[in-house]
Formats: sequence, structure tokens, C-alpha cells
Amino acid sequence: MKIKNFLRVKKDLNGQAGFSLMEIIIVVAIIGTLMGIIVARISGSNEQAKSGITDTKAYTLQSKLIQFQLAQGKFPTTGQGLQALTSNPGAPIASEDDLKDGWGNPFEYKLTPKGPLIISNGPEGTANSAASLCYLNGKKVDCKSGEAGAQN
Repeated sequence: MKIKNFLRVKKDLNGQAGFSLMEIIIVVAIIGTLMGIIVARISGSNEQAKSGITDTKAYTLQSKLIQFQLAQGKFPTTGQGLQALTSNPGAPIASEDDLKDGWGNPFEYKLTPKGPLIISNGPEGTANSAASLCYLNGKKVDCKSGEAGAQN
């Protein structure tokens, strides 16, 4: 009897088995972090490694922004910025280190009509530089083309 109970799959109120959104987000964040570390170790270039880490951190931040939206009913405003993830009522969704790119510079955040925009100012750390990297709704976009959306 005890073995039978041990092997039962967790079921929700409707009797369907599955994973919660929180479990999926945590697994995606862990996989993303591991991929960033692997890219850093395999890549021959230090800058390429840091760019790969920045990509992974930006994608993880996108997941955390979705988690914030599910908890609060909306994305943080541009004024609140990514700091809203660290001061979330209850439990913080992100740590201070999560808010920095691969070069140790803070990510910028803008809520656009197209969705949340995360910007890394690249190795130089200067806004609107040629090395800036932009991420909109989980995709890497060209910062200069206007594809990133207008600022709110």
C-alpha cells in the first residue's frame, strides 16, 4: 500500500497531472543559467562569453517579468523599472545580480506598447552605443531599427 501511494502523480483539482507555472519558470531559469556558464567556458572569446551570459540573463528576466505580471496583473512601469522585481510584495522575484548584464552593468528597462524591453549597454556601459543589445518579449531585436518599440 505505501509503495502505491508513493508512486501517485500530483493532480490538480480537476484530476489532471502536470507542473505548475512556477516550477516551469524555475527550471527554465536554471537551464538558462547553466547554458550561460557553458557558453562562457566553451567560447574562446571573453566578449562572446559575456554576450552569451547577457542573452541568457535577459531571457531569464523576461520570464521573471511574466511571473511579476501574473502576480500583479501588469508589467512594471518604466518608472518602476526592473527594481520592482526585487521589491515584489511577498517574495522577491529577482536578485540584484539578476539585474546586471554579463559585463556587470545594470540592464535598462522600458515598458513599450509592444511589451517589456530589456536593454544591455554592452561592454562600454554607455546608452545607445553600437554594442547595445535589446530584447523584446523574449527575442533579441535590433536596437537602432525602431523594432524595439516606442518608450512609455
